[in-house]
Amino acid sequence: MLGFLRLVFQYGLFLCCAFSMQASAGSFETQQSNTTIFDGVKGDPGDLTIDPNQTLHLWKGIQSAAPHPGTGFAYRKLYGDFILTVQLRSQKNTDQFYNFGLQIEALDSELLFKTKFDSYSNLSVELHGSKKIQLNREGFVKNPDIFQVEQVGSELIFSAANCGKPLKVVARYTLPKLQNLQVGVYRDFAANDKNPLELKNLRWVIPAWKNFIPYYHYLGSRLEILDVVTGERKVIYETAAGIEAPNWTSDGDTIIYNSSGRVYKLYLPTKKISLFNTGFEVKNNNDHIVSFKGKTLGITHMDKDIIDNWSIYKLPINGGEPQRLTFKTPSYLHGWSPDGRYILYTSRRNGQFEIYRANADGSGEELQLTNNDSMDDGSEYTPDGKYIYFNSTRSGAMRLWRMDADGKNPKQITHDNFNDWFPHISPDGKHILFLSYLPDVDPILHPYYKQVYLRMLPIGGGEAKVVAYLYGGQGTINVPSWSPDGRYVAFVSNSQLGAEKH
Repeated sequence: MLGFLRLVFQYGLFLCCAFSMQASAGSFETQQSNTTIFDGVKGDPGDLTIDPNQTLHLWKGIQSAAPHPGTGFAYRKLYGDFILTVQLRSQKNTDQFYNFGLQIEALDSELLFKTKFDSYSNLSVELHGSKKIQLNREGFVKNPDIFQVEQVGSELIFSAANCGKPLKVVARYTLPKLQNLQVGVYRDFAANDKNPLELKNLRWVIPAWKNFIPYYHYLGSRLEILDVVTGERKVIYETAAGIEAPNWTSDGDTIIYNSSGRVYKLYLPTKKISLFNTGFEVKNNNDHIVSFKGKTLGITHMDKDIIDNWSIYKLPINGGEPQRLTFKTPSYLHGWSPDGRYILYTSRRNGQFEIYRANADGSGEELQLTNNDSMDDGSEYTPDGKYIYFNSTRSGAMRLWRMDADGKNPKQITHDNFNDWFPHISPDGKHILFLSYLPDVDPILHPYYKQVYLRMLPIGGGEAKVVAYLYGGQGTINVPSWSPDGRYVAFVSNSQLGAEKH
């Protein structure tokens, strides 16, 4: 019962407060300056090239006759909680240099922290103070290329992973007090060293503040595009306001998202943002989906400002007056059938959230597809229409499941210790993209502003692979977000940005 009440609180508070977000329409060019990559470089600066799309920064040496190697430290000035995550690797597979990693200088305490590789290629953390020591190691990660450091209160937490694997905590340290820090990446240079160090998918996050109230306060947003083949992430729009749930149109030229109850379109060739005409529907949430044929947009709208009074509507993909499809509330849209005949949605009936199917023309009665004491959500058809994938707590934690299109023969898909939400099937039907929360998150909730993973799994089975390490959650990929060609995924990550920073 407690879990149910918490879930009601989540949806109800969203209803009451979701529309307090600032409007997010604006140009990509004016918003991109919200993020500073580095404030400066100390020591040997080398040749550091910054990518404005925040995909791949390159740090090369400059030809020099200097007989001794130098060290460069690219940093940001920070105070308080933060997260820095980056993939670091040498562009050339050589032993020309091997000293690179994360570095923190605690200015008030005259402490310096560096990640280092030991003689077995495992990552460690060195503390340079009155003497040099190695911090106690919590976990072993050999030859990692994903590096993360975060500050929570006065504690520094260093983590690492091999790309595709979950992060492991390597070491921790509690600072004597909150203080000014210089945080960033260091690398050593040898004479005539031009071997580039790649700083890939570097993200700075200023997380939610101590007295943050979910569904009342909102953080800034980065609309990103992930290349699922190369793993490269490109920030295409950044704003201090909250935006959510990107969909791709069938021509691949436009991304649709929601903010402050309105729906927006971002035209990718020019980055121009415009308001999507949803007629009288101006209180929409993040459950909006483009039909398989690309001609219709389904939206979820709050009627008459009544708690949980969410209904599903459809309208032409170019905008217009919406047609109501569901008449029992609440109803939260999650999927279209490939032939366009049906919609899938989550509804609460008699105090239980279950998955339903209804006719896409608004006729007839709804059909209940799940019926148990668990939380069932996030339903989506496979491109051939044979199966429906969804997430459910019926085995304890939130896991991915599959059932036949008529609701029969449910089968559990994921089995590890994460809480998995919102399975999205690739256009060719070969992969599942989904959102994974860490085990400490309540399984029936999918909150904003957590450290989460985007993971991908072959639809025929196998090991799930982390394809993005990010700070997000609610609004990141609530709805189908694959590009039509299946090469890219659009998603939203979060941080305090610009005027909204606390």
